[in-house]
Amino acid sequence: MRGNPPSNQVLPLLSFLSIHIFFIELAMSQITTFIPVNVGVVLDLEYLEANIALSCINMAVSDFYANHGDYKTRMVLTTRDSKKDAVGAAAAGSL
Repeated sequence: MRGNPPSNQVLPLLSFLSIHIFFIELAMSQITTFIPVNVGVVLDLEYLEANIALSCINMAVSDFYANHGDYKTRMVLTTRDSKKDAVGAAAAGSL
């Protein structure tokens, strides 16, 4: 029997395929296509508490995606000031 035995030919092939798959996965992980999820936040921004709440919401979303960067969806916050009109703010939030 001439040449390498079959077991010696399989190892280089498996090594090549493993390295090739590794680089394909590495390249695919670099693609940053995010799916936006629009979320409305309606607050009466005249009050200090509402501004604090908005800051907390923004920080929470930022911290979440800092720890879970592999998520393909991203919340996009749309903030509206209710201006002390709850019914008008609710109607504006549905647009």
